[in-house]
Amino acid sequence: MPAPDIAEVEALVVELLNEHGPMIGKQLAEKLPDVPMLALWQACYQSRVLHVSHFASYYLRFDITREDQVRLSPSILRDFLSFSLFGLPGQRDQMIERQGTLSNMHREISREKIGLAQQVMKSLFLDLPREIRSSMCAFIAGDLAYFLAHNEPREHLVSGEMVKGSDIDIVIILSDDLPDSIQRKIDTDMIALKNYYLRHPQYRHEIDFITKRKSTMEKQLHYTDIHDKIASKIAYESMFLGGSLTLYMEVRDAMISTGVDRLIEQDFDHALKDRKHAMQKLLLASSDDIDEETRSLFYFSQERVEFS
Repeated sequence: MPAPDIAEVEALVVELLNEHGPMIGKQLAEKLPDVPMLALWQACYQSRVLHVSHFASYYLRFDITREDQVRLSPSILRDFLSFSLFGLPGQRDQMIERQGTLSNMHREISREKIGLAQQVMKSLFLDLPREIRSSMCAFIAGDLAYFLAHNEPREHLVSGEMVKGSDIDIVIILSDDLPDSIQRKIDTDMIALKNYYLRHPQYRHEIDFITKRKSTMEKQLHYTDIHDKIASKIAYESMFLGGSLTLYMEVRDAMISTGVDRLIEQDFDHALKDRKHAMQKLLLASSDDIDEETRSLFYFSQERVEFS
Protein backbone atom coordinates (compact mmCIF):
# COMPACT_ATOMS: atom_id res chain seq x y z
CA MET A 1 0.00 0.00 0.00
CA PRO A 2 1.48 3.42 -0.94
CA ALA A 3 2.23 5.87 1.82
CA PRO A 4 -0.65 8.28 2.42
CA ASP A 5 -0.16 11.86 1.30
CA ILE A 6 0.26 13.93 4.47
CA ALA A 7 -1.34 16.99 2.88
CA GLU A 8 -4.42 14.92 2.00
CA VAL A 9 -4.60 13.56 5.54
CA GLU A 10 -4.36 17.10 6.90
CA ALA A 11 -7.21 18.17 4.62
CA LEU A 12 -9.36 15.33 6.00
CA VAL A 13 -8.55 16.41 9.58
CA VAL A 14 -9.46 20.05 8.81
CA GLU A 15 -12.74 18.88 7.29
CA LEU A 16 -13.56 16.86 10.43
CA LEU A 17 -12.72 19.75 12.76
CA ASN A 18 -14.88 22.13 10.72
CA GLU A 19 -17.76 19.70 11.02
CA HIS A 20 -17.38 18.47 14.61
CA GLY A 21 -15.29 21.10 16.40
CA PRO A 22 -12.08 20.38 18.39
CA MET A 23 -11.19 16.69 18.70
CA ILE A 24 -8.54 14.61 20.45
CA GLY A 25 -6.31 12.24 18.50
CA LYS A 26 -8.41 9.21 19.36
CA GLN A 27 -11.54 10.78 17.87
CA LEU A 28 -9.68 11.69 14.69
CA ALA A 29 -8.34 8.12 14.44
CA GLU A 30 -11.84 6.69 14.85
CA LYS A 31 -13.18 8.94 12.08
CA LEU A 32 -10.24 8.07 9.79
CA PRO A 33 -9.77 4.30 10.32
CA ASP A 34 -7.94 3.81 7.00
CA VAL A 35 -5.22 6.34 7.83
CA PRO A 36 -2.17 4.78 9.56
CA MET A 37 -1.67 6.15 13.06
CA LEU A 38 1.79 7.55 12.36
CA ALA A 39 0.57 9.33 9.21
CA LEU A 40 -2.28 10.90 11.17
CA TRP A 41 0.12 12.01 13.91
CA GLN A 42 2.49 13.44 11.29
CA ALA A 43 -0.30 15.33 9.56
CA CYS A 44 -1.44 16.90 12.80
CA TYR A 45 2.04 17.90 13.96
CA GLN A 46 3.37 19.08 10.61
CA SER A 47 0.32 21.24 10.02
CA ARG A 48 0.64 25.02 10.04
CA VAL A 49 -3.13 25.35 10.27
CA LEU A 50 -4.09 23.24 13.28
CA HIS A 51 -3.93 24.48 16.84
CA VAL A 52 -2.92 21.87 19.44
CA SER A 53 -3.42 21.90 23.20
CA HIS A 54 -1.71 19.34 25.47
CA PHE A 55 -3.11 18.51 28.90
CA ALA A 56 -0.91 15.62 30.08
CA SER A 57 1.66 15.70 32.86
CA TYR A 58 4.77 13.73 31.96
CA TYR A 59 6.61 11.39 34.28
CA LEU A 60 9.65 9.15 34.05
CA ARG A 61 9.54 5.57 32.85
CA PHE A 62 12.26 2.97 32.23
CA ASP A 63 11.85 0.91 29.07
CA ILE A 64 13.41 -2.43 29.97
CA THR A 65 12.94 -3.69 26.39
CA ARG A 66 15.31 -0.97 25.11
CA GLU A 67 18.34 -1.47 27.34
CA ASP A 68 16.63 0.24 30.30
CA GLN A 69 16.39 3.52 28.41
CA VAL A 70 14.62 6.36 30.20
CA ARG A 71 11.40 7.44 28.53
CA LEU A 72 8.55 9.79 29.30
CA SER A 73 5.05 8.58 29.94
CA PRO A 74 2.49 8.97 28.42
CA SER A 75 4.10 7.61 25.26
CA ILE A 76 4.04 9.82 22.15
CA LEU A 77 1.10 7.87 20.74
CA ARG A 78 -0.82 7.78 24.04
CA ASP A 79 -0.23 11.51 24.41
CA PHE A 80 -1.60 12.07 20.89
CA LEU A 81 -4.66 9.86 21.32
CA SER A 82 -5.73 10.82 24.82
CA PHE A 83 -4.10 14.09 25.86
CA SER A 84 -3.78 16.24 22.72
CA LEU A 85 -6.70 18.36 21.50
CA PHE A 86 -6.71 19.72 17.94
CA GLY A 87 -8.71 22.65 16.64
CA LEU A 88 -8.84 25.35 13.99
CA PRO A 89 -8.36 29.11 14.12
CA GLY A 90 -11.59 30.54 15.46
CA GLN A 91 -12.28 27.52 17.71
CA ARG A 92 -10.36 28.86 20.72
CA ASP A 93 -13.36 29.05 23.07
CA GLN A 94 -14.47 25.56 22.07
CA MET A 95 -10.97 24.22 22.69
CA ILE A 96 -10.82 25.76 26.18
CA GLU A 97 -14.21 24.27 27.09
CA ARG A 98 -13.38 20.87 25.60
CA GLN A 99 -9.99 20.68 27.31
CA GLY A 100 -11.58 21.45 30.67
CA THR A 101 -14.10 18.64 30.14
CA LEU A 102 -11.39 16.16 29.14
CA SER A 103 -9.09 17.07 32.02
CA ASN A 104 -11.96 16.63 34.46
CA MET A 105 -12.79 13.25 32.92
CA HIS A 106 -9.27 11.92 33.51
CA ARG A 107 -9.31 13.38 37.01
CA GLU A 108 -12.60 11.65 37.82
CA ILE A 109 -11.35 8.32 36.45
CA SER A 110 -8.21 8.72 38.57
CA ARG A 111 -10.26 9.58 41.65
CA GLU A 112 -12.42 6.50 41.07
CA LYS A 113 -9.34 4.26 40.86
CA ILE A 114 -7.72 5.91 43.88
CA GLY A 115 -10.97 5.35 45.78
CA LEU A 116 -10.87 1.69 44.79
CA ALA A 117 -7.25 1.47 46.02
CA GLN A 118 -8.38 2.96 49.34
CA GLN A 119 -11.16 0.39 49.44
CA VAL A 120 -8.59 -2.39 48.92
CA MET A 121 -6.42 -1.09 51.77
CA LYS A 122 -9.45 -0.76 54.04
CA SER A 123 -10.28 -4.41 53.38
CA LEU A 124 -6.68 -5.36 54.14
CA PHE A 125 -6.52 -3.30 57.34
CA LEU A 126 -9.80 -4.70 58.70
CA ASP A 127 -8.04 -7.96 59.48
CA LEU A 128 -4.91 -6.43 61.02
CA PRO A 129 -4.39 -5.16 64.60
CA ARG A 130 -3.70 -1.45 65.10
CA GLU A 131 -0.07 -2.00 66.13
CA ILE A 132 0.60 -3.71 62.80
CA ARG A 133 -1.19 -1.01 60.80
CA SER A 134 0.99 1.59 62.52
CA SER A 135 4.11 -0.29 61.34
CA MET A 136 3.26 -0.24 57.64
CA CYS A 137 2.27 2.21 54.95
CA ALA A 138 0.99 2.05 51.39
CA PHE A 139 1.31 4.39 48.43
CA ILE A 140 0.32 4.51 44.79
CA ALA A 141 2.18 5.83 41.77
CA GLY A 142 2.05 5.96 37.98
CA ASP A 143 -0.62 7.84 36.07
CA LEU A 144 -3.00 7.78 39.04
CA ALA A 145 -0.61 9.98 41.01
CA TYR A 146 -0.74 12.48 38.13
CA PHE A 147 -4.51 12.14 37.64
CA LEU A 148 -4.00 10.81 34.11
CA ALA A 149 -5.79 7.47 34.46
CA HIS A 150 -7.90 6.19 31.58
CA ASN A 151 -10.52 3.48 31.18
CA GLU A 152 -9.64 2.29 27.68
CA PRO A 153 -10.35 -1.49 27.64
CA ARG A 154 -7.19 -3.59 27.34
CA GLU A 155 -6.22 -7.23 27.73
CA HIS A 156 -4.67 -8.40 30.99
CA LEU A 157 -1.44 -10.05 29.84
CA VAL A 158 -1.52 -12.99 32.27
CA SER A 159 -5.20 -13.95 32.46
CA GLY A 160 -6.42 -12.69 29.09
CA GLU A 161 -9.26 -10.88 30.91
CA MET A 162 -10.33 -7.49 29.58
CA VAL A 163 -9.67 -4.76 32.16
CA LYS A 164 -10.58 -1.09 32.44
CA GLY A 165 -7.62 0.98 31.39
CA SER A 166 -4.88 2.05 33.77
CA ASP A 167 -3.78 -0.45 36.36
CA ILE A 168 -3.63 0.40 40.07
CA ASP A 169 -0.10 0.08 41.45
CA ILE A 170 0.16 -0.27 45.23
CA VAL A 171 3.44 -0.44 47.14
CA ILE A 172 3.28 -1.60 50.78
CA ILE A 173 6.23 -0.79 53.06
CA LEU A 174 6.65 -2.79 56.27
CA SER A 175 8.78 -1.95 59.29
CA ASP A 176 11.69 -4.33 59.69
CA ASP A 177 10.49 -5.51 63.10
CA LEU A 178 7.25 -7.02 61.79
CA PRO A 179 7.41 -10.84 61.66
CA ASP A 180 7.62 -12.62 58.30
CA SER A 181 4.28 -14.27 59.00
CA ILE A 182 2.61 -10.85 58.78
CA GLN A 183 4.19 -10.16 55.40
CA ARG A 184 3.03 -13.56 54.13
CA LYS A 185 -0.51 -12.85 55.38
CA ILE A 186 -0.55 -9.44 53.65
CA ASP A 187 0.68 -11.00 50.39
CA THR A 188 -2.00 -13.72 50.58
CA ASP A 189 -4.78 -11.23 51.34
CA MET A 190 -3.65 -8.87 48.56
CA ILE A 191 -3.60 -11.70 46.00
CA ALA A 192 -7.19 -12.55 46.95
CA LEU A 193 -8.23 -8.90 46.61
CA LYS A 194 -6.37 -8.60 43.30
CA ASN A 195 -8.22 -11.60 41.87
CA TYR A 196 -11.57 -10.34 43.15
CA TYR A 197 -11.28 -6.89 41.55
CA LEU A 198 -9.89 -8.35 38.33
CA ARG A 199 -12.68 -10.85 37.74
CA HIS A 200 -15.73 -9.19 39.30
CA PRO A 201 -17.85 -7.83 36.41
CA GLN A 202 -18.61 -4.66 38.37
CA TYR A 203 -14.91 -3.75 38.60
CA ARG A 204 -12.54 -5.39 36.06
CA HIS A 205 -9.59 -3.40 37.42
CA GLU A 206 -6.01 -4.63 37.43
CA ILE A 207 -4.30 -4.18 40.79
CA ASP A 208 -0.55 -4.69 40.96
CA PHE A 209 1.12 -4.69 44.34
CA ILE A 210 4.43 -5.37 46.05
CA THR A 211 5.31 -5.61 49.73
CA LYS A 212 8.81 -4.81 50.94
CA ARG A 213 10.69 -3.97 54.11
CA LYS A 214 11.67 -0.40 54.87
CA SER A 215 15.35 -1.42 54.83
CA THR A 216 14.88 -2.84 51.31
CA MET A 217 13.31 0.41 50.14
CA GLU A 218 16.19 2.39 51.63
CA LYS A 219 18.77 0.19 49.85
CA GLN A 220 16.94 0.75 46.56
CA LEU A 221 17.34 4.50 47.02
CA HIS A 222 21.02 4.04 46.14
CA TYR A 223 19.76 4.06 42.53
CA THR A 224 22.25 1.53 41.21
CA ASP A 225 20.62 -1.13 38.97
CA ILE A 226 17.42 -0.89 36.95
CA HIS A 227 15.30 -2.45 39.71
CA ASP A 228 16.52 0.13 42.23
CA LYS A 229 15.84 2.93 39.76
CA ILE A 230 12.28 1.81 39.07
CA ALA A 231 11.55 1.40 42.80
CA SER A 232 13.02 4.83 43.57
CA LYS A 233 11.10 6.45 40.74
CA ILE A 234 7.84 4.92 41.99
CA ALA A 235 8.49 6.24 45.50
CA TYR A 236 9.40 9.66 44.10
CA GLU A 237 6.09 10.10 42.28
CA SER A 238 4.01 8.38 44.95
CA MET A 239 0.80 9.41 46.66
CA PHE A 240 0.16 8.30 50.26
CA LEU A 241 -2.62 5.74 50.45
CA GLY A 242 -2.88 4.48 54.00
CA GLY A 243 -1.21 3.16 57.13
CA SER A 244 1.45 5.10 58.98
CA LEU A 245 2.03 8.59 57.58
CA THR A 246 5.15 8.82 59.76
CA LEU A 247 6.67 5.76 58.06
CA TYR A 248 5.80 7.15 54.63
CA MET A 249 7.46 10.49 55.44
CA GLU A 250 10.58 8.66 56.61
CA VAL A 251 10.83 7.12 53.13
CA ARG A 252 10.32 10.53 51.54
CA ASP A 253 12.98 12.07 53.80
CA ALA A 254 15.41 9.30 52.87
CA MET A 255 15.01 10.22 49.20
CA ILE A 256 16.20 13.74 49.97
CA SER A 257 19.07 12.67 52.22
CA THR A 258 20.41 10.20 49.63
CA GLY A 259 20.02 12.69 46.80
CA VAL A 260 18.05 10.21 44.71
CA ASP A 261 15.38 12.84 44.04
CA ARG A 262 17.95 14.91 42.13
CA LEU A 263 19.11 11.85 40.15
CA ILE A 264 15.51 11.14 39.11
CA GLU A 265 15.05 14.75 38.02
CA GLN A 266 18.25 14.53 35.96
CA ASP A 267 16.94 11.38 34.28
CA PHE A 268 13.68 13.21 33.57
CA ASP A 269 15.57 16.02 31.82
CA HIS A 270 17.47 13.43 29.77
CA ALA A 271 14.21 11.68 28.82
CA LEU A 272 12.68 15.02 27.81
CA LYS A 273 15.55 15.68 25.39
CA ASP A 274 15.19 12.15 23.98
CA ARG A 275 11.46 12.76 23.54
CA LYS A 276 12.13 15.85 21.42
CA HIS A 277 14.64 13.96 19.27
CA ALA A 278 12.23 11.02 18.86
CA MET A 279 9.46 13.35 17.69
CA GLN A 280 11.80 14.96 15.15
CA LYS A 281 12.73 11.52 13.81
CA LEU A 282 9.11 10.37 13.67
CA LEU A 283 8.05 13.48 11.75
CA LEU A 284 10.41 12.39 8.96
CA ALA A 285 9.68 8.64 9.11
CA SER A 286 7.97 6.78 6.31
CA SER A 287 4.50 5.83 7.49
CA ASP A 288 3.98 2.92 5.08
CA ASP A 289 6.59 0.64 6.64
CA ILE A 290 7.51 1.37 10.27
CA ASP A 291 10.49 -0.60 11.50
CA GLU A 292 10.78 -1.88 15.07
CA GLU A 293 13.10 0.93 16.16
CA THR A 294 10.76 3.66 14.89
CA ARG A 295 7.75 1.93 16.40
CA SER A 296 9.49 1.77 19.78
CA LEU A 297 9.86 5.56 19.71
CA PHE A 298 6.15 5.97 19.04
CA TYR A 299 4.81 3.81 21.86
CA PHE A 300 6.02 1.41 24.56
CA SER A 301 6.31 -2.31 23.90
CA GLN A 302 3.78 -2.96 26.67
CA GLU A 303 1.20 -1.02 24.64
CA ARG A 304 1.56 -3.21 21.55
CA VAL A 305 -1.61 -5.23 22.19
CA GLU A 306 -3.55 -2.05 22.89
CA PHE A 307 -2.44 -0.15 19.77
CA SER A 308 -2.02 -2.98 17.24
